Amino acid sequence: MLLVGLTGSIGTGKSTTAAMFKEYNFGVYNADDTVHYIYENDMSVIDKINEIFPGTKEDNKVNRKSLRDILNKQPEKFKDLESVVHPVTRQYQINYIKKLIEEKKFGCILDIPLLFETGGEKYVDTSIVVIASENKQQERVVGERQIPMEVFKILKKQQMPDQEKLKKANFIISTETSIESTKDEVSNTVEQLKLLEPKAWNEFFNKAN
Repeated sequence: MLLVGLTGSIGTGKSTTAAMFKEYNFGVYNADDTVHYIYENDMSVIDKINEIFPGTKEDNKVNRKSLRDILNKQPEKFKDLESVVHPVTRQYQINYIKKLIEEKKFGCILDIPLLFETGGEKYVDTSIVVIASENKQQERVVGERQIPMEVFKILKKQQMPDQEKLKKANFIISTETSIESTKDEVSNTVEQLKLLEPKAWNEFFNKAN
C-alpha cells in the first residue's frame, strides 16, 4: 500500500485534487473530515477538549467556532489540542488504510493540511504539494466560500509558507488554471507514483497494528 501525503495551503484545492486520484485506484483519507466527525461523535475526545478549553462543548459536540475563537486568542494552545486529537485521528487513519488494503487499492492519498507542520511527511512514502497563487487562494476562500478576510489571514499564518512547503515536496500539482490542466498533472504524477516502492505502511503502521 503506497502512502502519499497530500498537502497545500488553504484555498489551493487540496481536496478537489485528492479526489481526482480515485480514478486511478487510490483511496482518499481526508484529515479534516475525520476531525469533524470526531468533534461530533467521539464523546471521549469531546469531553477532553472541553476540559482543556472550557465552554467548547455544546449539545454533546465540539462547538468549532468557540474553539477557534479561543485558539485565535491563544495560539500556543494548538499543541494541547493536537495532543488530544492526533492519536485518535491516527487510529482512524490506520483503520481506513487497512480497509483499502482489503479492497486491493493501489495506494492511499492522505489529504492532510498540516502534513509538514506536524512532521507527518516522515510517515508516508512520498508527498505532494498542491499550489495556487495567493490571489487565487483568496478568491476561493474569501470570494467563493465567504470566509472573512481576517479569518483567512489567521488560517494562513497557522500554516507553513508555500515556499517552505515546495522545498519539502516530492511532487507539485498546480490548480491555478483549469480543472482539465490539474487532471493532466494528476495523471502524470500517478505514472511516477507507480514506480515507487511502498515502505511506510509496514515500517510505521503495520508492525504496531
